[in-house]
Amino acid sequence: MTTFDSLVSSEAIVKVEIQLDGRQLPKRLLFATPSFADWLGERVSRNEPSSLGAVLSPIEQLDFLFFTFVSGKPLIHSRQFRAIRPERNAVWELKTVDLRIFGWFAKRDCFVAVFGDWADHVKDYDLYRGYRLEVRRLRRELGVGDALCVEGVNPDDVISV
Repeated sequence: MTTFDSLVSSEAIVKVEIQLDGRQLPKRLLFATPSFADWLGERVSRNEPSSLGAVLSPIEQLDFLFFTFVSGKPLIHSRQFRAIRPERNAVWELKTVDLRIFGWFAKRDCFVAVFGDWADHVKDYDLYRGYRLEVRRLRRELGVGDALCVEGVNPDDVISV
């Protein structure tokens, strides 16, 4: 049976370090698959402007979202995060104006990012189902069972206030 520690030690997932203010400690954890980490590095290196006219660049939006998440500040359900479909062991999406991050909550306050994409691309081609199925497939490949996946679909099930 796969454990969270075995996923980390095998580098199937890696911790995403977010710089917090001063003596502030993380209240939530953010992990990513290596392929998501590569995608994120590519976004950072390009520093593209917002394709939807937002004041912040996509990477600044993502930095703000990740900081908000890890620091434990409130997130707005449906606007900044949501379950793709109400189902057992749901796939979740973290959202900015320009970007969508797909993954799952391994436990409360612990998100594992698997895929990232442009919001307009996801919407234009209705890719939600495909990303949901791919996250579920990856979890099966990694041996992620019920113990490493939050079952609820309510915001309070996955994020503490």
